[in-house]
Amino acid sequence: MSSTLLDISPANMKIIQSVLEAAGYDASGLAESPRFFNPAALLVIKLFLAGEESRSGLAAKLEHQLGKFGDNRRPCPSSLARYAIQGLPLELQSQHPI
Repeated sequence: MSSTLLDISPANMKIIQSVLEAAGYDASGLAESPRFFNPAALLVIKLFLAGEESRSGLAAKLEHQLGKFGDNRRPCPSSLARYAIQGLPLELQSQHPI
């Protein structure tokens, strides 16, 4: 497996970081919900390396793909949503016939 060295200057990293922070992916949220940060950072870096260098362009594509950080933390409205993939447990199947 080969690794690719990314050559991103400190000035460009500041642009990437400012786009992430503006979308809510900052240090305060990182401690609270770290699972949302890696995909967001990876997306912005990939977009930057693909040639999108404007903050507004990066921000728009990040919001389109992943949304703002606060949007990802909305609780599910129904307790039954977790069973959408798993299926209902036997004791709930009798209460909610198909």
